[in-house]
Amino acid sequence: MSEKTISLVALFDESTATAKAIDELHSLGIPEDKMVVMTDVPYPERALGRTKEWLTLPYIVLAGAVVGLLIGLFLSAITPHLYRLDVGGHPPVGFPPAAVITFVFTMMAIIVSTFLGVLWEMNFPSFGPAPYHKAVTDGKLGVFLEYPADLDEKVTQVLRANQADYIGEPEMISL
Repeated sequence: MSEKTISLVALFDESTATAKAIDELHSLGIPEDKMVVMTDVPYPERALGRTKEWLTLPYIVLAGAVVGLLIGLFLSAITPHLYRLDVGGHPPVGFPPAAVITFVFTMMAIIVSTFLGVLWEMNFPSFGPAPYHKAVTDGKLGVFLEYPADLDEKVTQVLRANQADYIGEPEMISL
């Protein structure tokens, strides 16, 4: 039997009050993945009391670079040996053309893997409604929560104690 959950948005004026409220909500047992902070300007994760988010983008780009390097080396160094064509005593693989081909394929794979990695990190495409509040675009800091119904009274007390301007249900917009 699933426990009933409540979705809530709290709007704040100051980042310090927001960070304090997030810390207190963590102490109530609300996990990090059930809280979303929306701002109109970018804040570092640690500025609002959030844990540092580990990104997989550098690993995706590194894997793309390795794949591109291997493809470039295969095309520039292995393929001439598979289809050998001896011309005037020259070696089948020349260093300058092989370096250019390897570089181009490595860079192309880095660019493609970066683009796909950014889409992956953004959870794109995302379907369905997402929580939002118009005051976030006007400069407020919004904290969107999802928590068990038995914590409702404690959560509202924490938000009010930290000067939340508005506490209510979030608007749902379709993406």
